[in-house]
Amino acid sequence: MCSIASTRLSAKARLRGVSIGNSSAARRSPSAVVRQPRGESLRVFAARWLLKNCGPKTIEHLGEDVEIPGDFELKGPRVVVGRQASESVSLEIAVPTVSGAHAMLEVSDDAVMVTDLSSTNGTFIEGEELQAGIAYELKEGSEVIFGDEFLACFELLKLKN
Repeated sequence: MCSIASTRLSAKARLRGVSIGNSSAARRSPSAVVRQPRGESLRVFAARWLLKNCGPKTIEHLGEDVEIPGDFELKGPRVVVGRQASESVSLEIAVPTVSGAHAMLEVSDDAVMVTDLSSTNGTFIEGEELQAGIAYELKEGSEVIFGDEFLACFELLKLKN
């Protein structure tokens, strides 16, 4: 019975154009095919989103040297922004004013939703502070700040495929 279920699963995967296990197709195209945790279905995104650092990129307010964050392509359906990469934080912004787990981004072809995760210095869209635990839509061309308007201010851009 196990081999029949495995055969069905493999057939479904072939119909989707994705193979099960460590496939080279999934490694070649991480922005197109995203592996989901068990129990969730596989999602394929055609849209690609970029957070472009648009802040003044100054560090005088910190009183210490830090690396200025660059631009970030959003890869995967759910991205957690935080100060240090970890098992739960997939987008690292190594700035002291960004919380350990600062905000969650839910990415789809049509929209990017932002939820503040009770961060210390707040998350802002177009200057308006987000209420923790509530998802807000970040529109293409809009600005989001993760706790630091000088170093962690980003514009959402939709990339062409």
